[in-house]
Amino acid sequence: MAGHSILYLGRGEFAAEYLGELETLPCCALLTRSTSLKVPVDAPSIIDLVLLEAGPAIARSGQSFAELIGSFDRHPVIALTTKAREHRGIAALRSGAQAYICIDDVSVGGQDAIFDHAVQRHRLQKRLSDTDVTVLSILKNINDGVIVVDGTGHVLDINPAARTLLGLRPRMQPDTDWEQTFCCIDGNGDNYRNSADLPLVRARNGEKYASQIAIYRMPEQPDTILSINGQGLYDGKHELIGGVITFRDITDITRKTRELQKLAQFDELTGLPNRSLFADQLARAIGRSQRKSAPLAVLFIDLDRFKSINDTLGHDVGDSLLKQVAGRLRKNLRIGDASGRWGGDEFVVCLEDFGESRNAAAAAQKLLLVLSEKYEIGDSEVYATPSIGISVYPESGDTAEFLIKAADLAMVEAKKRGGGRFQYYSDALNKKLAQREELEIGLRHALVRNEFILHYQPRIDLPTGRLIGFEALLRWQHPRFGLLAPPRFLPILESSGLIHSAGEWIIATACRQLAAWQRQFELPDLSVTINLSPQQLMHERLIDAVAESLENTAIDPGCIELEIGDGDIVRKRTTELKTLHGLRKLGVRISLSKFGTHDVSFESLDTGFIDTFVLDQSLIADVEENTSHQRIIRAAIAMAQGLDIEVAAEGVETLTQLEFLRSCNCDLVQGFLISRPMQSDKVAAILRSEIAGTKLLARGMP
Repeated sequence: MAGHSILYLGRGEFAAEYLGELETLPCCALLTRSTSLKVPVDAPSIIDLVLLEAGPAIARSGQSFAELIGSFDRHPVIALTTKAREHRGIAALRSGAQAYICIDDVSVGGQDAIFDHAVQRHRLQKRLSDTDVTVLSILKNINDGVIVVDGTGHVLDINPAARTLLGLRPRMQPDTDWEQTFCCIDGNGDNYRNSADLPLVRARNGEKYASQIAIYRMPEQPDTILSINGQGLYDGKHELIGGVITFRDITDITRKTRELQKLAQFDELTGLPNRSLFADQLARAIGRSQRKSAPLAVLFIDLDRFKSINDTLGHDVGDSLLKQVAGRLRKNLRIGDASGRWGGDEFVVCLEDFGESRNAAAAAQKLLLVLSEKYEIGDSEVYATPSIGISVYPESGDTAEFLIKAADLAMVEAKKRGGGRFQYYSDALNKKLAQREELEIGLRHALVRNEFILHYQPRIDLPTGRLIGFEALLRWQHPRFGLLAPPRFLPILESSGLIHSAGEWIIATACRQLAAWQRQFELPDLSVTINLSPQQLMHERLIDAVAESLENTAIDPGCIELEIGDGDIVRKRTTELKTLHGLRKLGVRISLSKFGTHDVSFESLDTGFIDTFVLDQSLIADVEENTSHQRIIRAAIAMAQGLDIEVAAEGVETLTQLEFLRSCNCDLVQGFLISRPMQSDKVAAILRSEIAGTKLLARGMP
């Protein structure tokens, strides 16, 4: 506000040194001076401000601050003092002055802001009814903090209690946007998203409210938690002109309450959520899973033979063990997963966002391992294994209560089976789990019991139609489930480590069979392709197995093709590269499967390791109508020709697919159109036909 008309009242305590500065201010359009401590008769008719020296002259006048300032009812009063006598300015405020200035410690900008503030504050007071003025006067002297704002959010008054609670200096005057930063954090520690929810904004908008919990935050100060009441301020015509809030510090009360709540919601021994809190957390997690249509799992964990630990080593050791179990749960669960102590030696876990329902078993298996490791308690080494029950939402139940009960029942079943294991509650998943366990046990005996067999699928040279070899495909003749294809048991072979023994059996069997066919039918160039697992490349025993089979059968190494699934050669680990180098030295061929569906660097292709690309079946399946796959196949074959690499296509089932591959100059093909995989005794008939000159394609075999 520029152009203030100012009346200066004082008897010269510091008028000389101050007036000269005041006359030069752009905010002072008119300056009048009086030494009588009252408005002179010849004073201008419009006076915006009265500057009053708060010095000894007032005391000598026989009037109190309140009486003197009250005589200027029509004008806002600003007391003048010095920094050394700032107490006089504070006394003037308490007696009704709108503000005070320490003339030796104020900037031009600060002085202008004080002038503007005093005028606005005085105008608002003039609009208030006598009742409201009395109420505000009373509020200034109460122990609760009080803040008054006008209709624009400009802070007009802060009582002494508020300044003490908020750590504000007596002369500190908030800037114009203070209402947007004052207590802008709610009781949960989050910023208010809507400015209309801010305490000062609610009050000046005329909203009457009580007990709004908000946090007052200042740099380098601890947070202060306030309970705030607010309402609008109205003039005599009942028009809204501002707002007022009152507040008190509830920081200590809130912290004590939270401590009591923590005691009520958390287990005292382990610090984990107790039954009540975990059930609430699980209920909220179920709601999230329901909205996302995603599975959720509950793990119920019980320590096997915990009672004997308590009985033999004492309850102190038992308590220490429970604390360490809780610590391992915290350390080995993901952020977002919840855990709690259900009671005694029972713990519960909630898993979210883990993909398919069966993936909960991976988390359970991890916990089985980490909770079964040695516990060091004092001078004792303690071992404890857990039994874990798993329930899955929504298959096992749709409420927290049902899921926990289901997991508890599954845990009991795990204990019945000897403990140290996990068990699903879901019947369907339990059947799969039981079947997997049965398969794993069976695989450990399959080689000894001669249950593995090889089927062979013919591969032909497309330009000539001549049979050039077979792909050896593993099958398992299970005594209960019948003939099983690799997808049913290969993951178990790999995860159990049995893949190395099985792989060596495949290599030896396929090489012996190939050697027999070559001799019997005088086909020395007949070849066989054998699939390798990535795990086999990690061990040099693969080189020894191939070398031994070549030596035992005396077949040409070039007739053996080993198919790998990952062709990014340059990024393979040292052990894998060493194995590949060893195989190349033996003279066997290397082919890359599933080509066209994963990234392979040109640097890898240029290493000389790869002899054959095998186009993935997914590219062939819809090549008749998928132009994108057509382009990929053409590009792959063209690139292979440039690198002197053969291209084989698997999964050929129609003549249209075959003719398209022929038009692209594909080298080798195999699939149901040519022949299904078959046992070795049926291969003999095909080889006889090959000798007789009857080609597979010409015979149109199914």
